[in-house]
This record gives sequence, structure tokens and C-alpha cells, in this order.
Amino acid sequence: MVSRTLEIERKYEMPKAAELPQVPGTVRHGPDELVLDAIYHDTADLRLARAGITLRRRTGGEDAGWHLKLGVDTEHRTELREPLRKKLPESLAEAVRGYTRGAALAPVAHIRTHRQRWTLSGKSGRALAEVVVDDVSAQTLGESATLMGWREVEVELLGGDPGLLDRIGSALAEAGIERSSAPAKLTRVLGDRLPTRVIRKPKTAGEVVLAYLRAQVATIAAQDVRVRLSEEDSVHQMRVATRRARSALQAFRKVVPGQRVLIGELRWLGAVLGESRDREVLLERFTEQVSALPDELVLGGVRGRLTEHFTSRPPELAGDRYFALRDALDRLVADPPTPPLAGRPAAKVLIPLVRKAWRRVERARRGGDKSLHDVRKAAKRFRYAAETVVPAVGKPAEKSVRRAKSVQKLLGEHQDTVAARGELRTLGVQAHLGGDNGFTYGLLHAAEAQRAEQVEAEFPAVWRKAAKPKRLRWLKRGELS
Repeated sequence: MVSRTLEIERKYEMPKAAELPQVPGTVRHGPDELVLDAIYHDTADLRLARAGITLRRRTGGEDAGWHLKLGVDTEHRTELREPLRKKLPESLAEAVRGYTRGAALAPVAHIRTHRQRWTLSGKSGRALAEVVVDDVSAQTLGESATLMGWREVEVELLGGDPGLLDRIGSALAEAGIERSSAPAKLTRVLGDRLPTRVIRKPKTAGEVVLAYLRAQVATIAAQDVRVRLSEEDSVHQMRVATRRARSALQAFRKVVPGQRVLIGELRWLGAVLGESRDREVLLERFTEQVSALPDELVLGGVRGRLTEHFTSRPPELAGDRYFALRDALDRLVADPPTPPLAGRPAAKVLIPLVRKAWRRVERARRGGDKSLHDVRKAAKRFRYAAETVVPAVGKPAEKSVRRAKSVQKLLGEHQDTVAARGELRTLGVQAHLGGDNGFTYGLLHAAEAQRAEQVEAEFPAVWRKAAKPKRLRWLKRGELS
């Protein structure tokens, strides 16, 4: 059975002559000594390591077994553990299938660690942090083997506040023990086999759009793992990144040409994710509404019928079509097209394209209240287009993103009422035909209709703020030929 923990830790380089210092305000207990032996697994092209993921089989210590570590940020990592066994557990293989996509996982490194472990406690005796000194010997596995060794310190927060990590870090720095640039032992072992990308501010149109697309592709990949682990909000976040990538390719197709098929496949993935997400949202919405009603107004088996009707399985992120889409996204960000327009200054090229996206919003708005759904979709595309150019435009684009989000959010609520009323009609009919009481569904339907009217009344004020000419003045900049 998979167990899951969130690690908060920092790594430090420890020179041979350095000694572990005392940390003011703490009591140090130990050391315990451990010998840890780990075999790390990855694909031949190191897809997991490139994504900041490590998969290992480790013996020694209290947590011997299979460990999958997923990076959250530079200090936080989620670790999934399975008991020690010979073969890779299917649960961990499935968690990273969005990265492996059929590629075999095999040993890529052997790391042996002699560990000295101390626990830091407060005056009450409560454990606050764990500090370990690791003497590491490592070897790459494969056609050519590289041997290396080093000494490092790891500090993991147990029960203390995050500020304790800073105090420990200051004490270590005074002792000549500095932060490590390697986020994990495996990163250090693989060395130049892992690509290093110099991060600099994008200046050309192609660089700006590519940076945005890279961020969305990375999010899709990371959320794929979370969806497979059934983590909360993962389907929603993956769907949003999918929409952002599609909107960017649509809005800036002159900068990233030839992506018609990819745009269509992203639309398909959005629909796959949307089916699960929409049912999840409606179930939560109706459950809250029913819970707020007096018991005498909840007639028949409403709660059970809602759960049965809306409970959905997570989307199936498998099959040739999905994996081909992921491959295509990886190829695009690794080797994007470079038309002449992509090499020109970002603002001059991209602002006119964002302006076109805003004009679509204005055209949709001229359709009146009956076209609110079209306004919402156009506002969302404009928002993502404006979001893309923030590195080139700055605050004016950021403000437009916020205002477009306000329009999109309000009209999204309106669209939710439309979808909700349709489902409530269906549920009411099903209840009636099944000999159940449909009264509560009618009550909820009336509440949804009232909410739709409220949104329609609120919308003009939100629209006026978003569409003020002076706030859209930045869209007049730029030239596109």
C-alpha cells in the first residue's frame, strides 16, 4: 500500500574539515548511524530526472522500500513509498506513466550512503528537525560507469516552523557549510547527462511565446502525476494548462505556425478532462445547496441520486492518442518553428495579436445577453493571450489579465447555472419516472435561475471596468506586418 509524506528539506555541501555546529535554541540528540543502499531507476533518456523526479529501491533504515519523490519546489518534495520487494510496484510505475509513456524503467545509478543522524529538539523535548551528515559513494550504471564520492548535510523539518531552517542554515554557513546547488543526490551523479537551461528574460516574440508554452507543458506533465494519484484539484489544473497551451497556439499562430493538428488534440484533451471536472463541480455545487436546505424541503432520495448521477471516474490518461499528444508537446517546446516573425521584438509582434483577441471579445459582447457564453469564451482566450505577453509588456497586461479573469469568472458562474438547470431537469424527470418526489430538484432549479438573473444584473458593471479604453491603451502599441 502506498504511503505518502511531504518532506521539507535543504541540502548543503560539507567540506572534509568542517564540523557540524550547534544550533542556538535547540538540543541535539545522536548520532545514529545508518548504511543506505539505493538503486535509482529511470528511462534511458532520463525523463524522470529531467523532470526533477527520483525513483529508487533502497535498503537500510526504517523506511527501506521503493520511494518515488516528486518535486513541489526547491524545498518541498512529496514522497510516495511502497514496501520493499524485488520488482517495481505497479502503483509507482503508474504514477509516472505520463512521463515514461511506454519507455522501460531500468537502473541508472547506484548510491551508497553512510549516514550519521541527529535530531534537534526544543526545550520541551519535541523533535523539531533532523540533521544528517551523509558520506556518499555513487556510480552511474549503463554502458559507461562513473565513480564519485562526496559529503553533504541534509536538514529536514519535522515539527518546527520554517524559520528554523533559516537558523540552522545560518549556523551551518558560519561553519563553512554552504547550500548545495544539486536538489538531489541523483542530480549530482548524473551530472552533464542532464540538460542545463540558462534562464533569461525572453525578448523576442518567439522566446516569450515559447516560455509560456514550456510552462504549460510542464504543468500538464506534473498534473498528470497528480491526476493518477487522485489528488484534489489536479484535473482542474491540468485542464487549465491544456486550455492555456491551446489558446496561446491559436492566438500566436503566426509566431508558432503549423500547429493546427496539435490545437485540435489539445481541444480533445480538454474535453476529456472537462467531462470529469464538470461532474465534480456540479456534485459539489448541488451537495452544498441541498445541505443548506431545511430537512422538510429535501424530499425523496435526493442526496443518493445526486451522488450516483455525478460521481465520475478520473479521466483515463492512457492510450496512443494521449501519449502521442504528450510527445508532440515535448517536441514543440524542444524544437519550435522559427519563422522570421519569431525573432522580432516581442511587444511589436505580440501586442497586435492580443489586440485581435480583444476584438473578438467586443464582437461577442455586441450580441447582447444571449451571447454571454460566447463573451466568456472570448474573454478567456484574451486573458490567456494577455497572460503570455506579461514578460514583454508588464503591468498593463497584468491588469488586463485580472479584469478579463473577473469577466470570465462571473460569466463562468452564469454558464454553471445553465448546466446546472439542464441537469436538474434531467434529475427531476428521472425521479418522477421512478416514482420519487421531484420537488427538491424544482426548488434547486428555481435557485439556479435566480442566480443567473443576478449574474446578468452584475455583468454590465464588471464589463465596464474591463472595457475602459484607457485601461486597454497598451493594445494600441506594436505593429505587425
